[in-house]
Amino acid sequence: MKKVTIQDIAMELGLSRNTVAKALNGGFVSPSTKQAVVQKAWQMGYAKLDENLLQEVKSVYHKNNRGTILVLFNHWQSTFWNRTLAGISVAVNTEDCRMQLHVVDEDDKNGEGVLKLIADDVKGIIFLSLFPIQFVKGVSKAGLPMTFFNSPVNAQEYINLGDVVSVDGFYAMNRMTSYIIKNKGCTKLAYIGYAEGSRMIQARYLGYLNACNQNYIGVDEKMQFTHPANHINFSYAMVEEAMNQMMYVPDAIICEDDDVAKNVALALLQKDPLAARKTVITGFNNTIEPDFFKRDILTVEVRMEELGKRLVKSVMDRVKDPTMDVSFTTIATYPKIEENYTNDR
Repeated sequence: MKKVTIQDIAMELGLSRNTVAKALNGGFVSPSTKQAVVQKAWQMGYAKLDENLLQEVKSVYHKNNRGTILVLFNHWQSTFWNRTLAGISVAVNTEDCRMQLHVVDEDDKNGEGVLKLIADDVKGIIFLSLFPIQFVKGVSKAGLPMTFFNSPVNAQEYINLGDVVSVDGFYAMNRMTSYIIKNKGCTKLAYIGYAEGSRMIQARYLGYLNACNQNYIGVDEKMQFTHPANHINFSYAMVEEAMNQMMYVPDAIICEDDDVAKNVALALLQKDPLAARKTVITGFNNTIEPDFFKRDILTVEVRMEELGKRLVKSVMDRVKDPTMDVSFTTIATYPKIEENYTNDR
C-alpha cells in the first residue's frame, strides 16, 4: 500500500501543502481547516498523525454535533438513491447532525449486526429499503425513532414500529394511463411490475387498473405480468420472458418503474425493432439517461431530494416528540406527459 503523504492530503482537500503541514503540526490555521485536515488524514491512514491531535478534533466534533441519523439500505439503485441521499444529507446538516450509511448484510436476519454498530449519539434510523418485518423488529429493540421509506402491502406491523414516508403512485399512474389512452390512442395495454412488491408499487398497478376502468378499456389478464419469479423485481431476463409470452404486441406497455421500462425497450428492440420504436412505453421515477436509445419513454418525476428531506423531518419530529401520533406521509409525484407530448410533435 502506498504511503500517505502531506501532499496526498493536500491534493484531496484542494489545499496547499504548507497549510496541511501547519494543521498537522500545531501551526496557525482556522479551526474548520484544522478539523478538515485532521479528519482527512485519519481517513486516508496518515501514519504520522498525532493521537492527541486526533482526539482533540474528535472531541470538538462531538461537541458541535447534535447526533447521528443512521440510514439503512440493502441495495444500491444508482440515480434514485444518489439523489435521495443528497436530500437526506442536506436535511441532516440543517439539523446539525451527521448521516451514517450502512449496507445491511443479507445474513443479518434479526438486526443484530445493526444493533452492534449503533453508537450512543445515534438519534434515529431511516430505513431506505424495504426490509423483512423480522429484521425491523430486531432493530426496533434499540428503542430509537424509526422512519420507513415505503412499506409492505400489509403495512400495519411497520406502522406499529415507526412512521412511513412514501411517494404517490396511484394518481400519477392513473393520470399517465389515461393520457396514453386519450392522447396516444392506445387501447391494447400490457403491464409489467410486481403488483404485490410493496404498498407503493401496488398503488401504481391499482392506478393503472382504475384508469382502464374509467376509460372503458378492457384489461387482458394474459397481458398482466405482475408476479416476478424471484418475488423481488423484474430483471431483464424476466422482462424478456414476459415479452415472449405476449400473444401480440400491445399499443402500450406500462411498467412499474424506469428500470423495468428500459428492460422492456431493450427486449423489444431485440425481438422487433419496428415495434420498439412504435410501442408506447411508460416508466416511473424519471431516472432514464438522456442518451438511452428510446427517448420517448413516458415517466413520472419523483422529487427525490425532497423525499430525502421529508424522511429526515419525519425521524427528527419523532426525536423531538416521541409521543406524537404515528404518521403515514405521501409525497406528490409529477407525470412528465405534457412535456414529452410536446417534444413528440
